[in-house]
Amino acid sequence: MSRSSFFTREPRLDYDPWVQREIEAFHQDADAHWVAELSCGHQQHVRHRPPFELRPWVLSAEGRTARLGQTLDCLLCDQRVMPEGHSAYKRTATFTESSIPNGLLRAHSTKPGVWALIVVTRGALQFFEGDDNVPRHVAVPGAPAIVPAKLVHRVAPAGSVEFHVEFWSASRSRSG
Repeated sequence: MSRSSFFTREPRLDYDPWVQREIEAFHQDADAHWVAELSCGHQQHVRHRPPFELRPWVLSAEGRTARLGQTLDCLLCDQRVMPEGHSAYKRTATFTESSIPNGLLRAHSTKPGVWALIVVTRGALQFFEGDDNVPRHVAVPGAPAIVPAKLVHRVAPAGSVEFHVEFWSASRSRSG
């Protein structure tokens, strides 16, 4: 699967597109720039380059430590780009409109660090975020729904449908 997103959506004025993700750690890249490791699996440079980027806290170990657990906007999550190094580790059975588990029809989320790929093989499946009553995406064959870690969502069949869910995580977080 390529890193590009299959998940597309129309712009909505009532929706805040910036997904907030917690900072879990920091490391330096090959050019000695600081990179925040986010809870979603993405990484983001955090530079102090006045007057464009004002982050003096990144220059000291104390400043970086104080930012652990705080959030940053993650554009890659909003664009539904699967983090590098993630791979499928589990797949559900195939569901139809009459066999969808109730848990998928109600608001739920994946575990921290776990992304989901909802793969439709026949028909169409509506994908809702949070408590929205307007679908954010309609998954169809060839256009799955990519679900970032911890995103509250639910699905609803759009007529006759057949689909399964793949769960993805970083290979380093799995055993065996």
